[in-house]
Amino acid sequence: MQVLTIILSTLASVVSGSALFFLQRYFKQNDKKDEERDAVKAKENVLILKSVNAVGKLTVANSIALRDGKINGEMHTALEEYGEVDKEMYEYLLERNAQK
Repeated sequence: MQVLTIILSTLASVVSGSALFFLQRYFKQNDKKDEERDAVKAKENVLILKSVNAVGKLTVANSIALRDGKINGEMHTALEEYGEVDKEMYEYLLERNAQK
């Protein structure tokens, strides 16, 4: 009878230890995925803010050009910045779609 009790208690310990191990591994994997997702979202948010900023500069330059009746250096600078941000966003989207 004592041998059976020892075997059952050992098996219970092994089963509970295995269950805890697998639960811990599952939660670590989920945490890792969440961290990766957060990093991607952070980069995406930075690109969106850059895009909004470039569009804002373009709008201001366009307003000045309309007001003064001539295109100035601000318009060229704003267009260059918008082109850079647009290219960066396009490369990011290509990279994200390639990973899926």
